[in-house]
Amino acid sequence: MSVAYTSIMAYEEHKDSGKVGLQAMLIFNTMESGKDYSRRELSELTGIELSSICGRVNEMIQIGMLLESDQRPCKITHKKIKPVKKADNER
Repeated sequence: MSVAYTSIMAYEEHKDSGKVGLQAMLIFNTMESGKDYSRRELSELTGIELSSICGRVNEMIQIGMLLESDQRPCKITHKKIKPVKKADNER
């Protein structure tokens, strides 16, 4: 079994369990309107693993709930990142 296939299967299991929706909702509800967040910052705020944060954030970007902001240093890692914020229509 390939890694990609295993990842797809794991994603499908999480989606079927409803966990994906709950994680996305927790992330979104944790975010303040008008403020941007790195994925690492969201992981620290929510207690959700970084890998799960990345997946949920990417899903929310795809459906228009979140937008990427201008690059800035992460408050935790100090590396340049593209933070995300709530889309204007979601305020």
